[in-house]
Amino acid sequence: MSNTQIMIVTFNRDFPYLEWCLKSISKFARGFSKLNVLIPEEDKKPLRDLVVRVATTHPLPFPILISFYEDWPGKGMLMHMRQIMFADEFCKDADFIAHIDADCIFTEPVTPDDYIKDGKPILRYEPFDRIGKRHGGVMRWKEVTEKCLPFPILHETMRCHPEVYHRGLYREARELMERKIGKSVDDYLKEQRNEFPQTFCEFCTLGNVAMERFRDRYILVECFKDIEKPKENKLYQCWSHGGLERIADEKTGEREIDIIKKYL
Repeated sequence: MSNTQIMIVTFNRDFPYLEWCLKSISKFARGFSKLNVLIPEEDKKPLRDLVVRVATTHPLPFPILISFYEDWPGKGMLMHMRQIMFADEFCKDADFIAHIDADCIFTEPVTPDDYIKDGKPILRYEPFDRIGKRHGGVMRWKEVTEKCLPFPILHETMRCHPEVYHRGLYREARELMERKIGKSVDDYLKEQRNEFPQTFCEFCTLGNVAMERFRDRYILVECFKDIEKPKENKLYQCWSHGGLERIADEKTGEREIDIIKKYL
């Protein structure tokens, strides 16, 4: 059986979402080897308080490993993306790493087999020349990814969480970046724009390296429309910038928290 671990990089502002995320893992996720949570050192105490509180009523079905890091001043989002680019160094014994954000909740029973078939992670993508006609803003991710990889970027690969990759991808992606940019990944990221729209995109970088260098190690699923969530991936992704009280469904008037509670 493969060792598949979940990885979440987050910080104090999103802890209200993380609490619901952990509850959804407790209720629905089985068969994963470990949950890795990475947060800035300054958020250590509130996270420990949260985990203890949740664990008393919603124990996790597999171990949780919490790691702390020193944030880059004024570059918190870039540091977030940096940690994802180095996921193999945090999930040291993982064969596969499943990335979700704190504002994601599982909506029905899930195991690694939902995202990995015959030893190959499912990688959803859509050509930029098609998705860009529906969502022009995504073209920025093509541009910034082409600046840091030594081959043409043709596909948008952030179609839905969780993004699942094999551990060998991360080192290859970092080496390809350094070949193109002529400096370390850390030095390059520190130079980028931290505010939206950032001038780096971790999942577009990883996804395109997977398609370029490891095509035979993934099940590639071409998308022709936006993913219908949560049906296709058994996961509902919130929008943490809006807050739990925001209206998430204009037709029903449901708040984000109302939708979450329907599943949990």
